[in-house]
Formats: sequence, structure tokens, C-alpha cells
Amino acid sequence: MEQNSSFDSFELQLTGEAKSFLKTSAGWALFLAIIGSIVILFSLLGSLGMLMAGSMIDSKPESLGAMGIMSSATIGLMSLLFTITMFFPVLYLYKFSSSTRQAISQNNTIGMTKAFSDLKGYFLWSGILTIFSIVTYLVLIVYVVSAASQLS
Repeated sequence: MEQNSSFDSFELQLTGEAKSFLKTSAGWALFLAIIGSIVILFSLLGSLGMLMAGSMIDSKPESLGAMGIMSSATIGLMSLLFTITMFFPVLYLYKFSSSTRQAISQNNTIGMTKAFSDLKGYFLWSGILTIFSIVTYLVLIVYVVSAASQLS
């Protein structure tokens, strides 16, 4: 005979205070998503500018490309790839904000579940990008130290 736990039929309910906290969090998430979108737009413009002006910048003798280290087009491409990956956390943050506000206003459990799914996606992308950034910095440090040791 199978025994059911009392928690199997338990349904989470949000108090008015919890809904207020979520509504405030959704507002701040929207603010951060808007700021993130603006930063991504400027980063995208800078990356594209670096790609387009790369050969002109690299023709100067003091540029990194002229020294044989890294061309401006490579830096622009890396910046463009990073900008594209930064789009996804901002998108998830915006989706969390809009889903949360809609679910609270309609008292919709399915909508709140979607909102928490979007929040999970935001934290997943943020964690992956954090790990990628740490690894990139470590590789860059090793590269700079080895390049500096070859100069002397």
C-alpha cells in the first residue's frame, strides 16, 4: 500500500506581503533589463565600430595589431560575441519582470511558474557567463605574462 505524504497535496500560497515583495522585485528587474538593453546597444555599436575601423586602427605603428599581439578586428569580434551572449540574461530578466507583474495582477499560478522559470534562466545564464569570465581572465593573465616574458 502506497503512503502519500501530507505535502503531496500542499499548494504554495503567497501572502499579500510576499506578492508586494515580488511586485517590487519585478519593478527593479524591469529597470535593470532596460539599463542592460541600453548597455548592450552601446556595446553593439562599439563592437561594430571596432570591426569596421579595425584596419585603419591597425595601420598605426603603436596599435596592438601592428605589434602582432591582437588585431582590432579580433577585439571587435570578441566584444561582439560577448555582447550577443549578454543579451540573453537581460531578456530573461525582462521576461521575469513582465510575467511576474502579469501573474500577480491576474492571480495566476501558471504565470507565476513561468516567471520563476524565467528567473531560473536568468541565473543560469549569469552563472555560465561568470564562469566564462573567470576562465577568460585566467587565460588572459597567462597570455599577458607569457607575452611579457618574451619581450625582455
